[in-house]
Amino acid sequence: MTRAPRRPRVLLLWPGSDGAAGGNFGVPQLVGLAGYLEHRAAADVTVVDLACERAFGRVELPRLFAGADGEGYDVIGLSCYSSFDYLAMVALAAIARAVCPNAVIVAGGYHVSARPRDFVHDGSSFDVAVIGEGERPMATVVDSVRGGEPLRGVVLGPDPITVLDDLPETDWTFLSRYRSIARKVASQAEIYLSRGCPFDCAFCMEKAKREVSWRGYSVDRAIAELESLHAFLGLEGWTLYFADALFGMPKAWRRAFLSRLAESNIPTDKNWLLIRVDMVDDEDLRLFKAANCAPGFGLESGDPSMLATIRKAGRLHDYLDRMLDVAARARELGVPWGANVIVGHPGETEESLRSSAAYMRKLFLGPKETTGFLSVDPFRFYPGSPIDDERGDYRARFGTVIHRPEWWKDGDPAFLSEWVDPSRDLSYSRRDALMEQELAPILREIPARFAYRGRSRPYFMRALAGQIEQFDPATRFAYRERYYAWQKYTGHGRKAQHELASDLSMATMCRARRETVVDRASVAHGPFDADLRSALVEVRRELHVPPDAIVESLRDVAVPLDQEGLASVSAFHAYARTFTAAGIGPGARVLDLGAGTGYGTALLSRLVGPSGYVRGVEIDGELVARGLVALVASALSNVELLTASAFDPNVWVTSDGPWDAVVVGFAVDTISGVFLTELGNAVLVVPRKRAPEEGGGQVLIRARIVDGHLVEEELGEVRYVEARTTAPRRGESSVETTNVARNLEMTKTERVRLPLAR
Repeated sequence: MTRAPRRPRVLLLWPGSDGAAGGNFGVPQLVGLAGYLEHRAAADVTVVDLACERAFGRVELPRLFAGADGEGYDVIGLSCYSSFDYLAMVALAAIARAVCPNAVIVAGGYHVSARPRDFVHDGSSFDVAVIGEGERPMATVVDSVRGGEPLRGVVLGPDPITVLDDLPETDWTFLSRYRSIARKVASQAEIYLSRGCPFDCAFCMEKAKREVSWRGYSVDRAIAELESLHAFLGLEGWTLYFADALFGMPKAWRRAFLSRLAESNIPTDKNWLLIRVDMVDDEDLRLFKAANCAPGFGLESGDPSMLATIRKAGRLHDYLDRMLDVAARARELGVPWGANVIVGHPGETEESLRSSAAYMRKLFLGPKETTGFLSVDPFRFYPGSPIDDERGDYRARFGTVIHRPEWWKDGDPAFLSEWVDPSRDLSYSRRDALMEQELAPILREIPARFAYRGRSRPYFMRALAGQIEQFDPATRFAYRERYYAWQKYTGHGRKAQHELASDLSMATMCRARRETVVDRASVAHGPFDADLRSALVEVRRELHVPPDAIVESLRDVAVPLDQEGLASVSAFHAYARTFTAAGIGPGARVLDLGAGTGYGTALLSRLVGPSGYVRGVEIDGELVARGLVALVASALSNVELLTASAFDPNVWVTSDGPWDAVVVGFAVDTISGVFLTELGNAVLVVPRKRAPEEGGGQVLIRARIVDGHLVEEELGEVRYVEARTTAPRRGESSVETTNVARNLEMTKTERVRLPLAR
């Protein structure tokens, strides 16, 4: 008897997106595709949702790609829903290829539709990229495997489904493994009832799928799909999200479906959907209420000129007035709703942003309460959008700059997708500041005015809390820190430092964090006296480190100033220890040797006060140039920072009298003859190396000359950078000469021996 040929084995994998589809249960696009391949392509299909898999513990990816029996798969489909998933997809494909070397690995999703050649190219782990809808292209891939000629290096599609009722009924049992943990991993369940959106909003990726016509299930089939999901999952207590790009575009379909939904026994807390406000009238609102639905409106802007730039087609002459009318009627009916606005869309100006915010205040903070909540998104650049296709035109018309046009390849998607200067009038930084200034106060006030009291109120309150969270100090700090880091990474470190020096919002956030860290350091290494604590808290350490080390500047650790490890800004407690040992106080004259970018110099300036004086000396002119920016920004009048060698006797000489203290920021083998000759009555605090026979390492020394003898006291072990007598070669350095700095030539100095005593 002849054995029937084995059915092709297919794995469809959802990467657990943190993007727009994150936090939902259902992956209906993959479940529907799985049913299609089983019914129309005679395949055995497994659906895996990595977000759900993580709920069971550590995910062993090689074992996952090997399958339950260890024999692997013939076809592996990976869903790259958005560009945020790109790097995860590439990593997953590499693992899949190692485990299943002969499998056809397929990529599909919005990003793949927009950039298929990101996936199909020489050296890629992927074999096939699918543009648009996946059913027919994936069936073609399965057929190629069955026929013994698996597809390699091809792009398939678009080949859309024109009549959705022709699709097999959704078989939710593909997700049976996850039913028990569904509520642990998701805030809402998700289902699709239609495909396509014919509108051409400038920011949207929908057109990347090529086929944008609206196609929905018949009303009977749509209700049957809902009943099927309820039978599988049990929707009582769930919010159900109709994830259609545009819910119910045909009025007749929409009203027939909502009427049937109102008559059904599907016990969701709330049904959430996305629709255009200019499609909605009073009858729709009454049906939304009857069907337990909350509409979400992609309002995009409250400024008429920006609506035109965004290509919000339709009745724009009364579009914003219509939203006000819908909001008022929804309040009367007790229908909750949401509106989304995009801030910093290409073409946005400061004037249009303020205009949009003024409209939002009118919409949400009017004389009466509201049943609406506001979602505020910074503009994110997506491939495949009209803006992507017309980048040159946006730059010419508005001065728009998209700083990382392929940000999905750089590993910092949350920030880089938003790093856009909307116009000549509005930079990324200014957009960020105005978003906080104009829109955050509106969001913070809405919860107290939110009048909806239905059983899904906690769902909407959580949504509001999530919106407000993007403006809390921790979140804002993270984005600002990444902004300055990427300025450095892209060759604009000096610009970043100048901008950071005038960034008062960042100064406030850094100070708050610094105060906490300094107080902890005082407990661990102190206590620090009041003046020292004040200096450590108030001096902006972030200005004295590289722009990508702001986070490190707010920790009690040393921060490298160069890649070679030749210079660093010491830890908070190290400066406290040194300056306390040197007895620095008001009116003192202090020489700071090995000053780096002048952070210690700035601390000393505060400690000695206006009647004192500090000279910082650093051999590396590039560090001095960076330090000048920080010192000038701090408006210090009792300090200078010199480019010179610490071993040059000229740096010790002043016309205003001797030094009271000399502090050294590098480790020496022995105390230099220059130091001994020029020290006078000053206290010297210097790290000194120990000989191997003494145990090695470094020890902090406090010393002064008494009756011609150097008297030393060991203060404990330390770790500092090595002393240098020559500056690093980095090409030409542009070192400014200002009232707080002057340049001195390095000179070679003979050592003078003095009698030493301990």
